[in-house]
Amino acid sequence: PSSAASDVYKRQLPPVILDWIDNSNKERQTQLEQGDFTVTQLLANPKEQYLLQRNPEIEIDASRFIALLSGEAWHTGIAKNSTDRRANGALVEKRYSVKYHGWKITGQPDIIDGDYLMDYKESTVGRFAKGVPQEYENQLNFYHYILTSNGIHPKFMGIWVKYKDYMPSRSGTNHYPDAQMEYFPVQIWDYDEQDAFIKSRLEAHVGNLNSQLDKMDMPQCTDEERSYSNEVQALMKKGGKRSLHNAATHDDAQAWIDGNNTRVKKDQLVIEHRPGIYRKCENYCFASSVCDQYNNTSVSYTHLRAHETVLDLVCRLLL
Repeated sequence: PSSAASDVYKRQLPPVILDWIDNSNKERQTQLEQGDFTVTQLLANPKEQYLLQRNPEIEIDASRFIALLSGEAWHTGIAKNSTDRRANGALVEKRYSVKYHGWKITGQPDIIDGDYLMDYKESTVGRFAKGVPQEYENQLNFYHYILTSNGIHPKFMGIWVKYKDYMPSRSGTNHYPDAQMEYFPVQIWDYDEQDAFIKSRLEAHVGNLNSQLDKMDMPQCTDEERSYSNEVQALMKKGGKRSLHNAATHDDAQAWIDGNNTRVKKDQLVIEHRPGIYRKCENYCFASSVCDQYNNTSVSYTHLRAHETVLDLVCRLLL
């Protein structure tokens, strides 16, 4: 969100970090002013953008920007150390635009090097456990469309991901990555598929921006958009905080215990019910404080644990 759309609540953070957040937000606002939409905006949740536009008084905890700073630092380092690649014709962190049905859309791919469109991500091992997340495939195909409109035609696309939670001790075990960085190829859609996707994103945002409906009448976010995490039965060691295994049902959890899948003694294991939560809403949506859908339906696991009674705790341990 831009500084014009919301106020940043300056939690007790070092002054240099607060200055960095302010400067980063100013740079982001400059990018927004170069067109009607950025690729990042159109890929974002339309409802969140709508709520931010109509609630300029929203205060956002400055600490929520720290993760963004980490990603920006990663990209700044890549840009500053790409001198040799630029000398060989690579295009690094350059912004391009396209006029689409009268709207100017801008995007800034990381690197176009020869026939390759390359993107660099900082993420977690679990995020890429099943391959490239759909939102990243969407992003690169959006960039590919804009580049094609500017006479640049990458033949290949890929993502280099740096795992911020990488544990060398687990390298090569249970499909765990062999190194802290890993490359993933990304499929290039055909032109019509790219065009249809961009049209759908633009319509979603323009429709919301022009809407006169109040918040309760707006289209509701889907579970996928809210990053819904299904409820699970977590196998825990008594007194522990981390799950040894997550099962879909209580019976599955008991079967896992009976199958001797851990060195922890059975009498030291408990099955803990964890309700489903909306991770995007809780941790990443800047408009959640004014979102009726979130505030009326969502109760976090952390909130439940913080308000457990002694009876709740006993029932949880006896599951």
